[in-house]
Amino acid sequence: MNIIYTVCNRTNLAHALNLADSVSKHEPNAVFYLCWVDAAPLKELPANIQVIDISRIGIPAWENWVRGYFDFEILAAARPFVAKWLLNQHPECTLLTFFAPTVQLYQSINAILENDIDFYLTPNILKPLAKSDVLDDKRILNVGMFHSGSWTLRNTEATRKTLDWWSSRTLDRAAFDLCNGMNMDQLWMNYIPVWIPKTRIIPHAGWHFGLQAILNKKLSGDKEQYTVDGNPLISADFAGLTYFDAVWSNHEALAGQNDTFQSLLKQYTQNLQNYRKYLPESHLPVYGKVPDIRRYRVLRNNIAKKLTAVTEYIDQF
Repeated sequence: MNIIYTVCNRTNLAHALNLADSVSKHEPNAVFYLCWVDAAPLKELPANIQVIDISRIGIPAWENWVRGYFDFEILAAARPFVAKWLLNQHPECTLLTFFAPTVQLYQSINAILENDIDFYLTPNILKPLAKSDVLDDKRILNVGMFHSGSWTLRNTEATRKTLDWWSSRTLDRAAFDLCNGMNMDQLWMNYIPVWIPKTRIIPHAGWHFGLQAILNKKLSGDKEQYTVDGNPLISADFAGLTYFDAVWSNHEALAGQNDTFQSLLKQYTQNLQNYRKYLPESHLPVYGKVPDIRRYRVLRNNIAKKLTAVTEYIDQF
């Protein structure tokens, strides 16, 4: 039994439903779980989706999360807890895969799987980035070498122990606070190869194409067949492009550097409209604090640039 799951709230429910449909198309034998992290009642979803309410997971610091974490931080912090719960509920599960709601499959994931690997990591980059004012190697180091929007594990003792360790970190250290060494669930992924010797960093060019890949990889093709550096496109992640993402929205300008990706994004955005009927009508707040960041991002970034220029001038003396 293989399980694919995601974690979402009302902000990205339509994205999660689009992901579920792409899983049904390309991984029809996998069971798809959606963990609902929201106070609003969830409408009845299509039969191909198994729903888990976050209250069933039994997170020990839940009330602290609701008071202290932003809503997007809670989604990230919950991911290893949900993985542990799924493996406890389904000990017969062989492979467990997490996809962020913003992921869409275009091919089966079998091309990246090997029998003797316990954990598959998605790298943000596999070579130094091409020169850009939007994204550079230093920023990748800040947010983590591996993309938390996609990973797969084999159900082994080593991976279960790692999930215990990982969830103990997101329990109180999953804030988006790069200055204090935290980036939600993501920076902890840097330790996965230490915990699990049989870890593979996925090298396939067509795996998890997104903003992190535009500078170094060439996406081409059309609706019939997309390729990345000549390899079939397996999955894409539209994080940072259709709603605020703490990491990737700062780099959304990169989307304009690849015409095919822009076409892919347009098609993806149109697909999301098909799921509007499932969105909650309740005005209950989501769990966690709600950030009001997008509105002030341009002002904040402009002020930061001016302050940087001042400090650089001072450093000269």
